[in-house]
Amino acid sequence: MLSIAAVVLSAALIALAAMAYVVLLTPIALRYTRIDAPIAALAPELEGYTIAVLSDLHYGGTIVPARLLARAVRLANDVSPDLTVLLGDYALSHTRLRTISRWLYDWALPRMTETLRDLRARDGVIAILGNHDYDYDPAKVVAWLQRAGARVLVNDCIVIARGNVQLGIGGVDDWTHGSTDPHGGCGSLAPDVPRIVLSHNPDGALELAQSARVDLVLAGHTHGGQIVLPFFGAPSRHCAVCDASSASGWVARSPVPLYVTTGVGVVLPLRVNCPAEVLVVRLVRA
Repeated sequence: MLSIAAVVLSAALIALAAMAYVVLLTPIALRYTRIDAPIAALAPELEGYTIAVLSDLHYGGTIVPARLLARAVRLANDVSPDLTVLLGDYALSHTRLRTISRWLYDWALPRMTETLRDLRARDGVIAILGNHDYDYDPAKVVAWLQRAGARVLVNDCIVIARGNVQLGIGGVDDWTHGSTDPHGGCGSLAPDVPRIVLSHNPDGALELAQSARVDLVLAGHTHGGQIVLPFFGAPSRHCAVCDASSASGWVARSPVPLYVTTGVGVVLPLRVNCPAEVLVVRLVRA
C-alpha cells in the first residue's frame, strides 16, 4: 500500500509533467487547419483558390521561436498557396511598457526577416497590422514587412486577376488602435467582384458597412483563447464578437462570414486544448 507521501509525490510529478506539457510542448505543436469558404457566384477560374494564413507570430513567446517560425513558413509553402497572408502581431509588447516593447521588437524583427522571405505564393504575401505592432511603431513594422517581401494593406485593397475574373483582397487597420474602413478597403471595386477582408481583430467585422459586399473576413488576435475548457469554451477572447464557443473557427454572431484562426504564437507560453495552426482556406462556389 502506498504511503501518503508517495501519493503526494506521484500527484506532484503528474502535475509537473502536465504543466511542462502545456507550457513547453503544446505552444509549439503546430498543425494545419483546412477550411472551405463558400463564395456566392464564385467564377470557375477562382474555384479552389487557396490562401495560407499565418497570424499572431509573437516571435519570442515560446522556447524555440526561430524553429516555430521556420516550421510555420514551411507548412504554408507546402500547400503551394495562391496567396499567403500575415494577420499582424509579429513580436511581443505591452501597451504600458513601451521601452521593453521597443526592445523586444528590435530584437525580434531582424531575426524573422530571412525566414519570412522564404514564403512562396503565386500571388505573393499580404500583411496587415495588429495591436502589438502599434505598441512598438506601426511605421517601422510596415517598413520591416516590406523588406521581408510582404505588401502591407492598411484600409487598402489589391485585386487578384485570373483572366478576366477578379478577386479583391482588402486589409483593414487594427480595430483597437486605428480606424476600420467600412468597406474593408475594397470600396472602389465593382459590386460583382468577390472580396475577402483581412482584420487582425475579429471585431473589425462589426465595423463593416451593411451595404458593403464582404464574402469572408479572416481574423486572428484571440489565439483561440489559448485555454479552452470542456463544456465551457474559452474564458478569454479579447474581442466582443467571439463568445466562449467561438474564440476560433467560424463565428456565428458575426454579421458577415468570419473565420478566426488560433494563430501561430503566444504571448504567454501556454495552450490547453487550443493548438497553434497554419490555416489553409480554399474558396469554393456557394
